[in-house]
Formats: sequence, structure tokens, C-alpha cells
Amino acid sequence: MTPHTPTAQGHIMDALQALAEPVQREDIGSSPLEDAIFAKLMSKKFRKVHADGETVRVARRAIHTAVSSGQPVIVSFLFGGNKLWRLDEAPEIDWAELFAVLYFLRWMKTVASVYPPGARLDFYSEDIAVETLNNVPRAETERYSQTFRAMLDWLRPHIPAGVSLTYRRYGEEYASYNDYLAELETAKQRVLAAGHGKLPELSRRQEIATELNVRPLPGQTDDPQWREKTELIHRALEETDTLRRYLNDPALVMACPTSYSGWIAVGSTKRSYAKFWAAAGALLRDGDRYHELVLTPKQLEAGNFTWEQVAIPGLSGKNFAKVRVVA
Repeated sequence: MTPHTPTAQGHIMDALQALAEPVQREDIGSSPLEDAIFAKLMSKKFRKVHADGETVRVARRAIHTAVSSGQPVIVSFLFGGNKLWRLDEAPEIDWAELFAVLYFLRWMKTVASVYPPGARLDFYSEDIAVETLNNVPRAETERYSQTFRAMLDWLRPHIPAGVSLTYRRYGEEYASYNDYLAELETAKQRVLAAGHGKLPELSRRQEIATELNVRPLPGQTDDPQWREKTELIHRALEETDTLRRYLNDPALVMACPTSYSGWIAVGSTKRSYAKFWAAAGALLRDGDRYHELVLTPKQLEAGNFTWEQVAIPGLSGKNFAKVRVVA
């Protein structure tokens, strides 16, 4: 591969070329195949936090399911399904989604290097939940989904054999929005019953997260328990029959750029550990090199960046004509 001139655009083009290079097969010697796959998934090049026992169990179950059937290992990213409404980039995707997907695909290439059937990234959007939980209008979640899928379609020609992508939406599991609301209400009653009728108690960290993500409706914050009522919906979402079926699918390795028991805490880039849908992408300039970043709202507030114009062939959208560059 001949590298481009050291510019933001050159770095991105080089990253696409590197991604397209064929998977290099590794000889695992006498190591059991499932152990070799597990080692790739747990590599510290990508994993940011220690994997607890539940994470190990879920990953090994999924690996065994894949190997037993000769199918790709499936790594699931269950994510918010909208660009954080506080960001100027909303409601469309930006470099954060692209840089994160590139990073995850590099991870999947390492799995494919030891397992010929390869690996698949499965993005599962909870956008219908965001509408209920955070008051994000459906038009905005639809636009986010459209731009995310368009980016994946544009990226596919750069993905080598042995690695693949899918994108699904939680809302598409239901025949209608009313069916979703009915299932959510049933789950809410279960959560309340488990808590003896009391609303959840929140830590200050949970309160801050709620305040960041929710776009309050008129009068919503007048209720002193609005955060707790929002958290009740949050917990109920995780208990709907439909979402539980997905979360308990034995074929899925669960991953997220946040630490949860049972999930591999993977970076969003080599140098970032943040939820890509609640952040914005940037490049760090390091001499004549660049490094991909995913910046949280707090990091963005520092404003330690300039803008650099880019024009990547075939990559369209309001957020892809320029990129933040951190010196």
C-alpha cells in the first residue's frame, strides 16, 4: 500500500485501503480453535476493561455455537440508535460512527485470521426505545438510521472476505408501535413489582446521564421524580420479551464501548473509549501521522481542535465535508 500525503483525508483513505487488504491467516498450531478465537476477541489491543466471568461465559458460548455450526462468530453492538440530540452533528451519523466501525472491523479481521468462516458485526439499534425514553422525535431516529445504513453500504466494498456487517432495528421486531408500547408497559409492571412498587433509586452518575440524554418535554422536569420515572422506562426496556430474546441469543458475543457485566468493553477507537452515538469523531495530529478519536460532549467542550476539509469519494452527508483535528 502506498500511503497518501499526511493529511486528514490521506489518513482516512489509507485506513480504507488497509481495511480492504485480505485477511492474513495465522497458524494456531496445537491451540484449540475455540481458544484461539477467544484470545482474539479478548485481545487487549481492543478490550479496554477486564472481562468478568459472565463476559467470558457469554463469549465462549457464542464461539462454541459458531464453531459447532461452521458459521461466522457474531459480535453484537446494541446501541442507542440516534446521535445525541445535544450535538451539532445530530440527527445524522458523523466520523464517530465511521471511525468506530473501522476499529471494530479491524478487530473482526483478527478473528477471521484464525477462523476461516470469519466474523460478523451485528449492529442492533434501539432507536424506538430512544423515542420513548429520551423524547427523540421519530424523524430524527429515522434519519440517523438512514445515514448509518448508507455509510455501511458505502463501506462494504472495502471489507475483505471473512468479515461482514448487518444492521437491525429493535422497532422492526414489532408489527406496530402500539405493540411495542404494550410490551413495554408489561415490562414496567414487572420491574415495579420486583421493586415492591417503588421507583428505582439513582446514583448521581445515573442522574447526570439521564440529564444528558433526555430531551425534556414541556413540564417534564417540574416533576421531582422525572429522572426516576425515566430510569423505570430504561429498566423496563431491558426486560421486554423481545429485547431479552436478543440479549440471550446464544450465538451473540456482546460488546460495547462501555463496561457491563457480560459484555466485552471494547474501545470505540484505539485511543477512545466512548459511545459513538453520543459523541463526535475527530483526528489527533501526531507529527505526520493521525489517530482516530471519538470525543465525548465533555471533551468537545474543551474546543482544542481545528477543522480540516475532506472529500472522501462516495461518502456523503452533512458531517463528512470536514473533520475536527486535535493538535
